[in-house]
Amino acid sequence: MAALVRTRFYREFLTPALHRRFTAAAGVALLICYAEAIIIGEKASFLWLWFPIGRAGIRTLLLFLSVLSVFVLRVAQLHLGTRNTASPFETLRQYLFRFNTIQTLAWYSFSAWWFSEVYMWSAPTSANLHWVAEGKSYERPRLNERPIYLRSVFFTLAFMQAMLHLYYDYDRVSLPVTKSQSDLAADQRPPTLVPPLIRLKTTLPGLFQRLVQRSLLMTIIGPIVYNLLIRQTAWSWTLFLAKLLWNLPKAAEPPRIPPYHISLIFRSVVSSFLLLTLWETSNAVFSAYVAQEPLKRGQPLTNDSRDPNGSLLSGLKSKKEVPKTFAFWELVYISQRFETRRKSIFSEIDRAGGPTWTQVMNACVTVIQGINTRIAEFQNPPSTAPTPPMQQQNQMQSLPRLSAPLRQDQITVNPLSPTTSRERIQSTIGTVAKSLGQSPSQNSNYPLSPLTPRAKQYLGTARNKLLTQGQQEAMSSVGLKFQFNDYIMQFLQSPIGSPFRQTFRRRLCAVVLGTSYSELSVIVDAIDSLASLAVASLREDNFGKVQKDIPGLIRTLVNTTMSLESFVKGLAVHWTDVDFQEMDRQGRKAEEVEIILDSLKRGLREMVGAFGDYAVELGLGVGEMRIAREVAGLEL
Repeated sequence: MAALVRTRFYREFLTPALHRRFTAAAGVALLICYAEAIIIGEKASFLWLWFPIGRAGIRTLLLFLSVLSVFVLRVAQLHLGTRNTASPFETLRQYLFRFNTIQTLAWYSFSAWWFSEVYMWSAPTSANLHWVAEGKSYERPRLNERPIYLRSVFFTLAFMQAMLHLYYDYDRVSLPVTKSQSDLAADQRPPTLVPPLIRLKTTLPGLFQRLVQRSLLMTIIGPIVYNLLIRQTAWSWTLFLAKLLWNLPKAAEPPRIPPYHISLIFRSVVSSFLLLTLWETSNAVFSAYVAQEPLKRGQPLTNDSRDPNGSLLSGLKSKKEVPKTFAFWELVYISQRFETRRKSIFSEIDRAGGPTWTQVMNACVTVIQGINTRIAEFQNPPSTAPTPPMQQQNQMQSLPRLSAPLRQDQITVNPLSPTTSRERIQSTIGTVAKSLGQSPSQNSNYPLSPLTPRAKQYLGTARNKLLTQGQQEAMSSVGLKFQFNDYIMQFLQSPIGSPFRQTFRRRLCAVVLGTSYSELSVIVDAIDSLASLAVASLREDNFGKVQKDIPGLIRTLVNTTMSLESFVKGLAVHWTDVDFQEMDRQGRKAEEVEIILDSLKRGLREMVGAFGDYAVELGLGVGEMRIAREVAGLEL
């Protein structure tokens, strides 16, 4: 008996594709490093300045290590969906204290340090960037502060870039969301997306503007940060390391005059621009190449598998974001453009776990119904943990009793006179305690009794004479609460309070698209794939396996659309959303949710238009079809 062929997982095809894209992105980054190697090289010889087999080539490879640090960081923290939180402050709270934050700071710091060493090694002698200034023949060598300042600028730049990397979420690779094109023929091959180089070309103006702004910003904040926070520490550490190699004086303090010469300031601006160029372009190149469609030589990635649909199913059922997202993207292309693969989905009926169509449909329906599940969980949050049953409470071990058990007889009547010594002690202590708690102290200056009527009268008279009626109302509990609320609203309306606003759009997207990363692309791909496969089954499903599932699919799309529209209309506005305008048409709209609604209605239109004439035979009532047409926006 022949051995069963193992179905390869989807990630086994996606990983090599990502490796090829990584290599292509690294090639583009290497060219940028070569250009910078020429810029920072010595200008003594024109030939050796650019000749790749020489110092220019060595500088290029050394500079590429700084770029490679960014690539490693991007691979380690790659994700495809946007971060979904109710407010920017919640985003900060969830993502700041994570290992990713430390990892980002570490990789950018290493990249900055390595660039600083390559840059100073490549600088000419006239730049005076050596560790030690030799001085004249009769002078002792002294520590040179110019390279210390330049390294400090690079590390400050690394901290700033790491914070911008986390704030703007550079780790996210943006994928196209709407990939459905129903006006194309079924066998038409998909046109390639915008090539990465063209995509990079369109981003160059904005990229150059950011580089100039951040470089000039370092000109201002660099000397300030260095003098206030870094100078003393950097001088001490550099002096400690330099004494291991040179005989330096034991001066522990840096010179009184910082090395803010115009030549050094200009060199810091240029070098900061070059370092930022490496970081920003490497991030842009990585995102542009990774965001390519899941195709290999114009065909789906899984076409190389011995069991293409089995490998695709493993990606659709994956729990990890990257393979699942690319698998659904590939399913969209198969359902709309690749007829041979589409027919194979309908014809494979003896697969383990059920027919291929059934498994594909279940994977897509699970994603779509996830919207209803998240809405239901938001509207009906789970209750707190239940109290343990009485039987378990009785079995709980208690601490040893330190006093007598509680009395079970009448305690309102006059108690019996104590008979034992223990009862007499308890009676005496209880009598003293009650006398102290119920009667004012005779020797205290602050009796426990309330104010007398005469004191209350004096306080009322003083209040009426000293305070106006408006001031008295403001000093009341209601007035103080109103003033406090007014201060809170002013704070939320200010730029400082904007991170604390829970806007309607953010809260809506967090519920509909899921957290902590949005599933927008997966949801839209699942809807488009189901609709396209259902419509294509009229011509290509030779076994008639799809028609029995059509009523359920139409009901799922109708219920999801109605539930989503109802949720958008009924979602309460959070009190911190001070800029929300109920009368504005765009007030209750979110672009991401509108994309999902458009995809749901488009899929309904396609399915109702294809199966409307067979509704009764399929098991759909006239009323259900009428509701489906209304939801889809079709004329009755």
